[in-house]
Amino acid sequence: MIAGAALALGATLPAEANEQEPYRVRGTLESVESDKLTVNTREGEALDLTLNDASRVMVVRPASLDDVKQGDYVGLTSIDSDGKRVAISMHIFAEDLRGTAEGHGPWDLVKEPNTMTNATVAEIEEVGDQRELKVRYKQGEGEQKTEGSQAIYVPDDLSVVKMAKASDRSVLKPDKEAFLVVRDDADGSRTVLAVVVGEEGATPPM
Repeated sequence: MIAGAALALGATLPAEANEQEPYRVRGTLESVESDKLTVNTREGEALDLTLNDASRVMVVRPASLDDVKQGDYVGLTSIDSDGKRVAISMHIFAEDLRGTAEGHGPWDLVKEPNTMTNATVAEIEEVGDQRELKVRYKQGEGEQKTEGSQAIYVPDDLSVVKMAKASDRSVLKPDKEAFLVVRDDADGSRTVLAVVVGEEGATPPM
């Protein structure tokens, strides 16, 4: 996936990004015209963006914790609460997205310190009114690649979605909330490497 590593790296605001370094954008699609998007970001800025042939388009649809099975590849945004990691959002990747941005690292969904863990579910345990997911992942490249694991609690009321590749770009419509990975180009334009929107009432949880 062209934007795989970018989903786990980069700044939130374009002003903080270096040329060619991908960064994350969250907001609402204001207009969609052919390969041009305008996004109103959650920081209150209007960004004009360009799609190219390599831009990946994905959708999320409603799911539940009951859909999570051992062996699934998932993404968990979590915070530290009383010495344990507690999920605040979760997405289940379609099988053909397995391995996307695999690993564990800092994230920026909320102001409170939080992390993103993209990993395979190794165990699911019931713990009171929560479930504990034990997940395993690999991160790094070549000789620097390491294996890691996390135990993350998931409350029963946690919002869960399933993520899949979109069949085409028709899912990109004005007024839809979107999560995007963007790159600033040398000519001053901004290219979308990946964009995720919701279907059936779901919104991107990243």
